[in-house]
Amino acid sequence: MKAAQISLVVFVTILLYAFWRILLRQSDEPSPAASIAQQGRMASRPEHAADIRQLLGQMSDSLRVRLQAAGMALEMMLPADPLPVLLDRSGMQEVFAHIVDLACRAMQAGSTLRVLGRVEGTHAVVNFMDAAPGAGEPRLARCFDAAGTATAAGRGDGDTAASVALCTQIVSEHRGRIYAAPSPLGSLGITLRLPLQDAIGSVY
Repeated sequence: MKAAQISLVVFVTILLYAFWRILLRQSDEPSPAASIAQQGRMASRPEHAADIRQLLGQMSDSLRVRLQAAGMALEMMLPADPLPVLLDRSGMQEVFAHIVDLACRAMQAGSTLRVLGRVEGTHAVVNFMDAAPGAGEPRLARCFDAAGTATAAGRGDGDTAASVALCTQIVSEHRGRIYAAPSPLGSLGITLRLPLQDAIGSVY
């Protein structure tokens, strides 16, 4: 093989290797929504014991005002017994605020955002459900689920996908989960599941 041919083979090999490295690096990059979600915040550290009912109650007035401005109502259905969890208050408040913002975008005017809290095994569970007027289809959970699927596939680059990515990240930092699922009332909703304080045992 001539020297020129050998040089060409070496050049093509180097070029293909460089192209492969670029593709590999791009596949490891976070989705746009995840990048947006990471900006301007520190990781939530669930260091404070709190009754999540009280946190919801303290925020109910501000959340109600935001929903009313969009033509919607807020209905809290919280148990008489405490829901003790370890949490970062500002991080969990951010989750609630993003859910309400999502509700304002997804739900139709005249709907009611219902918040149901309860204990289920070793977890405190909060369901967020939209009750649409008439026979309207619930939109909140479907919007959340669609945005989460798009983000996981690396296609989520809008405000909704960024909000869902951030909520998922914060809840994961609390050793919890947030996902779309049927509620105890039968309708599809967003389920927030956090371990009870006794189930964690100690602050990590």
